[in-house]
Amino acid sequence: MKTAKHYSHSFELKLSPLPCKASDRISLRILYPGIFFGTALMLLALYEFGSNFSSYGKFDAVFSVSSENPHDFFLNPVVFDAVIFALGLWVVASLFMSYIRYRKILFDGNVVQIIDRRIGGKKITYKEKLQNYEGVQMRIEFFQFGFLNRNRYIIELRHKNLHKVAPLYISTSSKNIRARWKFYAKSLNLPALIQTDSGLVRRNVEDLDKSVKTLYKEGKLQNEYDASEPLPASVVVVRKKDKTVIKMAKILWDAYNLIILGIITIAIIVLGIVCIQGQNISPAAAISCLLLLCGGIVLLLRRDKIAIKKHKFVIVHKFPFCNFKNDEISKGDTEAVVVTENPATGRYFLSLTSNTKNVVFGKKMPAEDLNWVRKYLINDIVTK
Repeated sequence: MKTAKHYSHSFELKLSPLPCKASDRISLRILYPGIFFGTALMLLALYEFGSNFSSYGKFDAVFSVSSENPHDFFLNPVVFDAVIFALGLWVVASLFMSYIRYRKILFDGNVVQIIDRRIGGKKITYKEKLQNYEGVQMRIEFFQFGFLNRNRYIIELRHKNLHKVAPLYISTSSKNIRARWKFYAKSLNLPALIQTDSGLVRRNVEDLDKSVKTLYKEGKLQNEYDASEPLPASVVVVRKKDKTVIKMAKILWDAYNLIILGIITIAIIVLGIVCIQGQNISPAAAISCLLLLCGGIVLLLRRDKIAIKKHKFVIVHKFPFCNFKNDEISKGDTEAVVVTENPATGRYFLSLTSNTKNVVFGKKMPAEDLNWVRKYLINDIVTK
């Protein structure tokens, strides 16, 4: 499923007063620290290169070392400095290019105007009447923030032409996200939309404030759970005295895992060469390798689980030797339990939403397994 690309991680189109406008571009809170960090890396690499250059006499010495022993090439401080400088340059250049591009959204109450500036500097303008939009869509998009996965919550005006899709609100916080979704749908008098694994679902504005239990009592939501249905392969259910726990049966692999595995492999190789060859390595480099190794292993082995308690659902990150509570949501406040797609990866996840928050589970699980979990949770809400 193709979706519109937005640049900001913090965006809000305020509808009062009209006309209104807002710019969708990378935040200065990300730009300035990123440029500072990238520049610091380049300066540090240049300083280290200058300090180490006298030891080699000339740059060709780096390659002469590698011809004698290939291992020495990767442990050579000059090569390490070059890698650090290239990393810093890439950070600065990518952030600068990101700031050049933007989308300016203008709205006068009847017509939406989008001014799209590309990296090349060319501006393209799109105009569309509000009545031609399908509705106000809320979706969650995962993005990479360093070594961590973050959620980006997006509310937008949906249109078949992706160039005419207009962001209304973007944030990395789920706080009050559903309330904002309702606000835009009511203010613009358009249906509320959400993309699920079964297709696009339209919600009447008057139903957005109702809980799952209320929708079930009114016959607007069905309890599809079947106790005789076999347990999915990727799901484990553990019933305890005071709670039921649903967790991932195994580690599920994706591109993110492969990146982490590559980092772990590099750290092991470097540390192995140091131990076997008796090579000298700076304390900072040794500590960095150890941190990458330990951190990578922890992230690689992480699994999620849901603790179903009497009045709430608790999302827990399960790490080796410890568990970490991520978030929780009240059963009585839960207004939606849906399986939806992350357009960035093409993978599905389970989303539980109340008026003030949104929590997610099973980012790598198959859609059919997540649907079983969805039905189990809805059944737990409506029958207890």
